[in-house]
Amino acid sequence: QVQRVMPNDTFYFSIVRDPGTLGESAFSYFRAAAPAFRASPSLDAFLESPSRFFRPGIRGNHYARNLQWFDFGLPDPVDPEKIPAILENLEKTFPLVLLAENFDESLVLLRDRLCWPRESVDLFPHNSRDKSQKIRPDQVRRLRAWNSLDWALYSHFNRSFWEKARKFGISRLREEVGKIRE
Repeated sequence: QVQRVMPNDTFYFSIVRDPGTLGESAFSYFRAAAPAFRASPSLDAFLESPSRFFRPGIRGNHYARNLQWFDFGLPDPVDPEKIPAILENLEKTFPLVLLAENFDESLVLLRDRLCWPRESVDLFPHNSRDKSQKIRPDQVRRLRAWNSLDWALYSHFNRSFWEKARKFGISRLREEVGKIRE
């Protein structure tokens, strides 16, 4: 719908986050909105048996599984063999997808792609999580498995992000990130 009203040369970009950490945040943040989360006493209980709590098609349950896939408007369910083609096609619409875990690096690549001068980008932490709150590795694995479409999406754009970073130059990227952080 957006493409219908935007000029043909519009540059679209987006951001993705590892579903292994996004899922834990979504459980906390969307608990009241997602019946699947609301019905579960805890994240661990949900991850122990997600299908016990999750019912597709129930209003609000899109927050509980493959949230990013949903946000991009991608088809669900999907034949697993079609996922690579779907992601390649999505990359044609979004030639740069930022990574939440590498936000500073993402800003540098975005700045470069938009041909902005270096001093046009600044950052400051806002609404960030307490770093002492750690999600356990077993929870990360289970969240990635439960959100398998999001994991495919994230893995694809993580690879393409770092390909773009290599073309930009990793040492140049680190240097610019250092300047932004100063």
